[in-house]
Amino acid sequence: MRETITTSMRHIFQDRAVAAVFVVLSLLCVVCAIYFGIRIEASDIQVPTHYTSYGGVNFYTNQWWYAVAFVLVFLVIAVLHTAIAVKLYALKTRQIVLGFGLFSVGLVVFAAITLNNIVNVAFPL
Repeated sequence: MRETITTSMRHIFQDRAVAAVFVVLSLLCVVCAIYFGIRIEASDIQVPTHYTSYGGVNFYTNQWWYAVAFVLVFLVIAVLHTAIAVKLYALKTRQIVLGFGLFSVGLVVFAAITLNNIVNVAFPL
C-alpha cells in the first residue's frame, strides 16, 4: 500500500502542470483554513452560520463552535481531491486530472468568498 502511494505521488510530481495545480490547491486550502481559524472567536451568543434566500428567516444561527467545521472543510477538500486526482492519474487520464484540479481550485475560491461573507456577519472585524 505504501509503495503504491509513493509510486503514484512520484508520477504526479513528474508532471509539472498537474503537480503545480495540486500544490496551489493544497496551499490555498491551508491558507484559507488558517485565515478562517483566526477569524473565529468564542462567544456566548449564537452566530449566523448559514444563509438562504428561501423562507422567512434568511440567516440560521448556531453556537460559535459550529463555525470550526468551516476550517475543516478546506482541509478535507485538499486531502480528498488530491487523493481522487492521484487515482485518476493512475488511470492515465491527465487532461481529466488537470480539469478536476482546476475545478477544485475554483471550488475552494468560491467557498472562501461565500464563507468570508458568512464570517463577516458572524464575527465582524
